[in-house]
Amino acid sequence: MTAYADLGFRDEDAIDAAAAVARVQECVDQREAVATMADRLRRAVGTFANEGEGDAYWSGVPVDVADLGIGVLAMLALATTAPDVAAFHAARGVTAEVSTATLADLGQQVWVHRLTYGEFGLHTYAWLGLVWSGALYRLGRLQFNLERSENGWLLDTHIPQSGPLDPDSVDASFEAAREFFGRHFPECPVTGFVCRSWLLDPTLAELPDSNLAAFQRRWTAYGEPQPGTGDVLFFVFHRRGPVDLASLPTDTALRRLVAERLASGAGWSTISGRLRE
Repeated sequence: MTAYADLGFRDEDAIDAAAAVARVQECVDQREAVATMADRLRRAVGTFANEGEGDAYWSGVPVDVADLGIGVLAMLALATTAPDVAAFHAARGVTAEVSTATLADLGQQVWVHRLTYGEFGLHTYAWLGLVWSGALYRLGRLQFNLERSENGWLLDTHIPQSGPLDPDSVDASFEAAREFFGRHFPECPVTGFVCRSWLLDPTLAELPDSNLAAFQRRWTAYGEPQPGTGDVLFFVFHRRGPVDLASLPTDTALRRLVAERLASGAGWSTISGRLRE
């Protein structure tokens, strides 16, 4: 179980992962599917894929198998290739601490799947293709990935579900990111930070003293708002698909705010922002 623990798996998820490996070993088609996905992932390490560019890892293979769970074969391919990504990190001079924290997003996403569906699985495997490309790193409270733009490179900012978003920890992460990418990826000079998130919906200004509102104030919005109701339902309530809005819990100020806004029919937006330097 040690290998799964190093990848951020909780005990229950590590037990289910080991059982899934044993079952897949008995099925040639499933073994071949894992091997195909693993080979694609290995070949993509170091390509710095942007978010949404990793769909080719999973195409044409049975990612979902009914008797195993959603995305379990993709999860096994990701676990199998974690040493390859760690080797890339090491070759770049990335510390073992940062590498481990980055790769632990696999276990984090398996846990989020259980929170959402009440069972073992991994429906966010496409997101992890970005992590496995070598473009993304967990640096303290936040994650950042290199992203190509028309004018060079940007750092796209992500907010894992892992405790308070207090300003000091956020400041430390941005400072760490500036130093980290300049040191380990000097051929990719970064011109700024961006964020695309439900957290930038201006409705959060109604919680002016919250860490979430303070985080939002760091960004200058640009572009057109995008539909974000699905994102806010997932990240705040761990719900996917059709949702009975009347059933949403209102046990925190954030949940009350979101539930009331959605019940009003106003919806929620995903906003793009540039960091105010």
